[in-house]
Amino acid sequence: MRRPIQLALVAVGLALAAPAGAQEMGQGEANITATADVRMSLESGPRTSGDKLAQIGGLVGTKMGAIRTCYHEVTEERPTVQGEMRLTVDLASGGSVQMREDGVDDRELSRCILRELRRLDLGSLRPPGSAFVVLTFTNSAAEGVATTQERRAEEDDVTVTRNADGRFTAEGRSGNGHVKFTVTGGRRATAEQVAALQRSFREAIPVLLDCRRKASRLESPEGAITLRVTVNRRGRARIRVLRSTVPSERGSRCLNRFLPRQPFEAAAVGTHDVVIEFSHAEPTHTR
Repeated sequence: MRRPIQLALVAVGLALAAPAGAQEMGQGEANITATADVRMSLESGPRTSGDKLAQIGGLVGTKMGAIRTCYHEVTEERPTVQGEMRLTVDLASGGSVQMREDGVDDRELSRCILRELRRLDLGSLRPPGSAFVVLTFTNSAAEGVATTQERRAEEDDVTVTRNADGRFTAEGRSGNGHVKFTVTGGRRATAEQVAALQRSFREAIPVLLDCRRKASRLESPEGAITLRVTVNRRGRARIRVLRSTVPSERGSRCLNRFLPRQPFEAAAVGTHDVVIEFSHAEPTHTR
């Protein structure tokens, strides 16, 4: 019966479960960017005792530094690489290492790891005996890329509607709700232009929050500031304050000064109106 055994490999001094970027590396190891991690688990093959499995694990474990180096070199070019590899180590006929299943699907990584593991002196372990090795590759960079792509796809889906005047409009807000904004396109503006301007103001939310903070230094920031925003084909914007109900002029001056420094999507080209609302409630934290 096969018995899955998770090896910590403390005897050979390997912190296999520790993020590579957060531990000291020995000779031949590499510091993988972010919090990359390579984990190894073993499952015994036929006629393999626990002691023999531990011996195989200890020998394979000596190659973990080289395996991390393989992974580091691959993720420097392709940060989304992660997954599981399943290999067979068999002590028969002098020993062999074979790939059973490559769930990572990266040819360079699989070649590098097979090359390193096939350099093991398996003949130093007496047969019979075999083990199924599972190498799990994860890194925060890959997870971050995937999360960013998902979030970007979600954010790019801007809801654009028509107002009572038949003009396209879209809304946005900060995560804490202290700043809200409404983008209204010009008479001839398309839904795509309004969506592009909404995304541009969403990227500028840190500026809007800072202007709200400036407006609240001496009195309540509550109110709305209406802007006329003209975006050129190079993605630069000209800002003009049309009116404001915010008690302090600091908010308007801040927007007029810092918004033109922000990059705008060229797809938002044209002249549009934007209403920015500051709430009265104080933030629960500062950024």
